[in-house]
Amino acid sequence: MESTTSSYEDLAYQKIKEAGDNGIPQKDLIKELGLSTKEASLIIKKLIEKKKIIKRSVKENGKSILKLFAIDDDGIDIYVSLSSIIEIPCYTCKILKKCGNGSYISPSTCPQLSKYLLTNAKSAS
Repeated sequence: MESTTSSYEDLAYQKIKEAGDNGIPQKDLIKELGLSTKEASLIIKKLIEKKKIIKRSVKENGKSILKLFAIDDDGIDIYVSLSSIIEIPCYTCKILKKCGNGSYISPSTCPQLSKYLLTNAKSAS
């Protein structure tokens, strides 16, 4: 049953995606899939939980209808350079879990962090 549900999920997602920016009314999707309302609702719920679709109430011709929209999975990729922070000693510290304000080991008493900050402060000025 799980593989059948998965194939219905794929089919439902494809139908919703094909509808584009206009979305597809939930009732129409249920009819197209040929499933019971309960089965279709479970599939829709799974797709929402997987963040593949969203459900919105939309006014059309004075009536509120539930429409399903695909979430664009071709989102923007953000690349961040970590080269400037990779040298911070905290990232490779073996006792980081014990470190914290008020404990024996803290950022204010750490010799490695102090050395790093002083070295970078001199090179920055």
